[in-house]
Amino acid sequence: MNRMIQSIGLWWDGRSVREQRMLAVMGLLIAAVLIWLLIVRPAFAWRAAAAERRVEATASLTRIESGLAARTPTKAGAPMPLAEVEQAARSAAEAAGLNVTLSVDEAGGIGFDAPGVTSAALFGWLSALKTEYGVDVADVTVIENADATLDATGALGG
Repeated sequence: MNRMIQSIGLWWDGRSVREQRMLAVMGLLIAAVLIWLLIVRPAFAWRAAAAERRVEATASLTRIESGLAARTPTKAGAPMPLAEVEQAARSAAEAAGLNVTLSVDEAGGIGFDAPGVTSAALFGWLSALKTEYGVDVADVTVIENADATLDATGALGG
């Protein structure tokens, strides 16, 4: 390695001052082009790609928020009448294929009893009540049976 450095030094010393300056300028230009090609252009491309991904993410977020706003009930804060809660619970139970018994409990809410249901059907029904009808589940008690079904009781709110 030392011998190679010495040979380069001898070669450099063998050049005139004018040649040395021209070679130095050429080396600087080559270094500038390499910096531009290997560092600056990829950084600008990365920035442009990040800006493009941000626009796509913002558009996606806007679509999600508009879809969520369309699914939420418009009567925020106003409790749903018991008859509407009961009707919503019955229609959601029919859509989920559940046999649910509904009753008015002593607290003035709607109670439900769903014996021998699968977990997917039960929690799908409760989720549909919340997302499609705006009916909250005030209380739920779930007991697992030996045959991998559930017995669920609880109360629904408006």
